[in-house]
This record gives sequence, structure tokens and C-alpha cells, in this order.
Amino acid sequence: MLSALITSSSLAIASLLIGFALFVAWWQFARRTHALIWAFSFMAAAIGHGVRIVGGPLSGHSDLLAMLACHASVASFAFLAWGFRLRAARDNHLTFACWGVATAALLYCYFIIGGAEGRMLNRIITAAGDAAMVGIIIVTIRATSRRALALRFLFAGYGAYICSVAIAAWLARDGGLIGGPMFFAVLSIGTPTGMIATGLLTLLIVAADLAEDLRRQAIADPLTGLLNRRGLEQQVAPVFASGRAVRRPLVVVLADIDHFKSINDRLGHAAGDAVIRAFAAHLHSAGRKGDLVARIGGEEFAMVLPGREIHEAVALVEDLREGVPAALSGIASADAVTASFGIALVGDGETFEATLGRADSALYRSKKAGRNAVTLEPQPELARAV
Repeated sequence: MLSALITSSSLAIASLLIGFALFVAWWQFARRTHALIWAFSFMAAAIGHGVRIVGGPLSGHSDLLAMLACHASVASFAFLAWGFRLRAARDNHLTFACWGVATAALLYCYFIIGGAEGRMLNRIITAAGDAAMVGIIIVTIRATSRRALALRFLFAGYGAYICSVAIAAWLARDGGLIGGPMFFAVLSIGTPTGMIATGLLTLLIVAADLAEDLRRQAIADPLTGLLNRRGLEQQVAPVFASGRAVRRPLVVVLADIDHFKSINDRLGHAAGDAVIRAFAAHLHSAGRKGDLVARIGGEEFAMVLPGREIHEAVALVEDLREGVPAALSGIASADAVTASFGIALVGDGETFEATLGRADSALYRSKKAGRNAVTLEPQPELARAV
């Protein structure tokens, strides 16, 4: 009895600490809803273990408190599954349905069946409900990496243990093969490890999500959502490497909004920001899978187009140039907004920086020729031949 009280007390305290840590993580870092739901999961677990602590000395209410502890256990696992589903952007219809069925079954066993049989069925239903929630988590985790696959195996092992608790509850019924102390021994073997491991896992996932957010912020332009210059340089390296490996064409495009400074001077920075966002959306809409679009400076943008022949790239950019006034109509002023473009085809062995420099030269020529133009920069060997 004393050992069970100590175990429940330790689990209640650990659950509270993990729940509080998850709540702080939610409050301080991006307010991700799944972190808050996971905090509720461990708060519910703490309540369940707390009820078990109180249920010992209050023998006159032990059945009621045991039933409430079972509800808290199912709620804890339901919140856990709910959080995983939210994080994966998937619906929770099955989670809520299983939660509702388990809750109704627990109430039925307490109010209708009662007695020793009701207590035994409550334990089995609780374990079945918990195992169902773990099954939902396993299905939700997509095995897209080794880590995800390992996570699924870990939860599968936890689910198998919970099923063993249900079997032990059945065997511990009146006249069963094992007694109540043996059932509680089985319950105590894996519950602390599973609960603490799950808590650490959710904290690690929240930390990994935060790290991923920071990484994305470091490579993304906050105004447009496109890559920034650092992000472009990071992502263009494998594109260049694969292009050389298969010897496929690779085109770099620079674009610049014409007379952008006058838009800011006349209409203010809010209008200028609106123009930049609309222009970014216009460029992004023309891309296909594998293309890179980035904002690399104030009103200057870059596009990397792998696998496109030069004539195809020139036609695409001409369409983009012609579509700028319509895409930005009414945003800045009654006057049509235009843009200039420079194009460079990557030469053999040429670096991204060198190609970008030639695209910049082509853009300068478009500006010098009167703007609202597309200029193709010859490849280095062709330029020398001329």
C-alpha cells in the first residue's frame, strides 16, 4: 500500500512538472496549440494520480474515486492523441469518438454494474481506451524518416504494455488466476516509465518544432514568405550539384521593380510593402516544383529555374514582365507598375555567384535600356567568341 502511494505521488508530481513545462513552452514559444493540449494531457494524468492517492484512505468512496481516476487516464491519453493529430493538421473525429465511447462505458460500469465486476470492467475499459488513443497516435505519425519510424515503434511498445494491463485486469477478477496485488504490480511496472518517457518525448518534439521555426525564420523573408538571400544560397547548392550530375540546363533570373523608390516616397512604406508582396506572389505563381524564388534585397528578387531550356525561360520571364502591371494594378497608384529582368544560363563549371553576377549585369542593361525589359546575358564562352 505504501509503495503504491509513493509511486502515485511521484507520478502526480512528475506529471505536474511536465504539464507545467509544456504550458510554459506553449506560452513562450509561438503558442502552438498542440503544446497546450499536451500540457492538458499531463495535468489530467496528475489529477488521476492525485485521485488515486486520496482514494486509499477514503475507503467509503474508493469506487467513485477509482472511476474518476480511470476517466482521468483516458482523458490524458485522449489529449495526447489530440495534440499529435493537431500537430499533423489532421482531424480529431476518431479521437473524440473513442473518448466518448470510453467515458460512456466507464459511467455505465460504475452506475449500472458496480461492485467487483464493475471495478474490473473499469480497468479493462480504461486500458482499452488508452490503447486506442496510442493506436491513433501511431497512425498519425507518418513514417517519413527513421526517427518517425522509431517513434512509431516506441508507441507500439507502449500500446502493447497497456494491452497487457487490460489482460492483467481480466485475470485479476474475482476467481481469476491472479490477485489484486499482482494487477497493481503489472500496472506499476510500465506506467512510470511510459508516462515520463512520453513527457520527455513531447517536450523534445516542442523543442524540435521551435528549432525548425527558428531555422525557417533564418532563411525566409518575413514580408513575402519567400526565401531570403541566405536561404537561397543554402537551397541552391544541391540544385547546382544535381544539375551538373545530370547535365541539365539551369537558369538564374534577377528581377527588380521599376521606380520603386518613388512609390515609397509618394505613397509611403505601407504601399511599398504591398507592392513587394504582390510582386513576390506574381513571381511565385509562375514557378513549378523545384524552382526557387527569393527576395534578395529591397525590391530585388531572384529565381532559379532548373531543367528549363533557355528559350523556355525567356518566354516565361517575358510573360511575367507583361503580367506585372495587371498583377499590381491598383495597389500603388493609378500608374502601372513595371519591372525589369536579367537572365543568365549557367555555364559549364560556373558557380552560382558567378551566374548571379551575370544575371545582375543583364538586369542593369534592362534598366539602362529604359526599364520594363528582359535581357539575356550570353554565356561566358559565347561572350568571348563575340
